[in-house]
Amino acid sequence: MNRRTALKNCFIVTAGVALIPACMQEKSKSSLLLKNIKISSEQEQLMADLTDTIIPPTDTPGAKDVGAHLFALMMIDECYNPDEQKKFMSGLKAFQNLTKKKFDKSFSQLTLQQRSELLTELEAKKDEKDNEVVAFYKVAKGMTLQAFTGSQYYLTKVRVYEMVPGSFHGCVPVKAAKA
Repeated sequence: MNRRTALKNCFIVTAGVALIPACMQEKSKSSLLLKNIKISSEQEQLMADLTDTIIPPTDTPGAKDVGAHLFALMMIDECYNPDEQKKFMSGLKAFQNLTKKKFDKSFSQLTLQQRSELLTELEAKKDEKDNEVVAFYKVAKGMTLQAFTGSQYYLTKVRVYEMVPGSFHGCVPVKAAKA
């Protein structure tokens, strides 16, 4: 056997072995690696569309554009205790079921008007603490608002963040500072 042919075949086999795991990935997996909660790509898309309905894009970016859905999922995964995570995930599934029951479509397939109508109904049921869909929506909305108002866009373009309010002079002689 020729050395070049052997090296070429070895390279082809190695490249194939390296690419197989990438091709065998599940398409239903989320793009976000989470440790404690399991979320599908459909649920991630639902969260993206929900955050985008809460703060839609206008002449400014919407919540989806600043990654509010990813922030919310990471916060649930890393900062909430296991019971709260279970409640959130069961609320997410109940929200999916409610949407399919009411409109025969997933939340992502709804028109903007239908989405707004559904969220307005949930807003009206704020006082129902037993309803897991309302609890899920309340947490998702809170996380969306927190993510958007903490985003780089919001803090640099909408409400300009000042590191130190007023004037700051870092290099001042001690004698001048005492006076």
